[in-house]
Amino acid sequence: MKIVNRCAMTVAPRQPFTAWAQQLPSDQPLQPVAFEPSLYLLPTYDSREEAIGLLAQSYEEIFRAELETWSTDPATWPSPRSLDLFQEWFAFRFFDLVSDQDQALLAHLEVDESLLDLLRGAIKDSSLS
Repeated sequence: MKIVNRCAMTVAPRQPFTAWAQQLPSDQPLQPVAFEPSLYLLPTYDSREEAIGLLAQSYEEIFRAELETWSTDPATWPSPRSLDLFQEWFAFRFFDLVSDQDQALLAHLEVDESLLDLLRGAIKDSSLS
């Protein structure tokens, strides 16, 4: 077994987020399957307090990524986006052990707008199934 030098956090939408997403203009109704949790890798940490500190440092970027999945127009996003609001809109869970079950080397991929558009399309398509 290979252990990755990262910890992880899942971020799952709560009712306020799903209500916001469902009120956005769309030609198709959103299905609950579209609201799957996301997984974010974090630096390693030694305690829950340290994990919460990492969340406090990165919640803005995560919040933005979750919102951009549904709307690229920041005018539709809640404002201001505080850590308290993040905690109201998302449930999160920390994982301090990340095991790599694949033989291939891990790779980083820079995400540009065209890839984000492809991901948005895939998410919307999965909500139609």
